[in-house]
Amino acid sequence: MASDLRGIYTAATAERAELMLGEFEDRWDAQYLPIGQSWRRNWSRLKPFFDYTPEIRRVIYTTNAIESVSMSHA
Repeated sequence: MASDLRGIYTAATAERAELMLGEFEDRWDAQYLPIGQSWRRNWSRLKPFFDYTPEIRRVIYTTNAIESVSMSHA
């Protein structure tokens, strides 16, 4: 499942990511319905993320992960 999610957020374009999301939903909705629903519900906020280059997106992932860890230990 994680590999299929990675395919969404590492897609080269928002259009490709949306296609990958559809594939994810087809494969995993029976077991993990809330995941696809969350992506769909937040798509308008996620879509601009794909305008950034892969290098910038990696920095954003790292920053978000560090912030998440920092907040959980505060």
